[in-house]
Amino acid sequence: MLCILVLSFLWVYSLRAAPAANDLLRACESSLKNGFHGVEGELCYWYVTPCDCDYRKSPELPRVCLPKSIPTETLARTVIEGLKEQPELQSKEADYAAAVILSRIYPCTE
Repeated sequence: MLCILVLSFLWVYSLRAAPAANDLLRACESSLKNGFHGVEGELCYWYVTPCDCDYRKSPELPRVCLPKSIPTETLARTVIEGLKEQPELQSKEADYAAAVILSRIYPCTE
């Protein structure tokens, strides 16, 4: 049964180029409760820990430079709070919304 649920979840996400920020909000809220397990845990982890390695490929994304010492839980809470404070970001793509929120706290200085 779990396998069917996971496959259904992946199928729904494959219909879009990227998940929306409202999907990220739900995934991160769930991940904080379940310890970042499963597909939702991986989705949250992926978007709240952006890599600044290919910023030139996506110049529209704000750059984020995370210190290595920041726990994933802290980043997830930051993104959740940001999405709740700025509901207009919830209709944007998850990578963009997370980058907007995180870049305000963790900007790249170079």
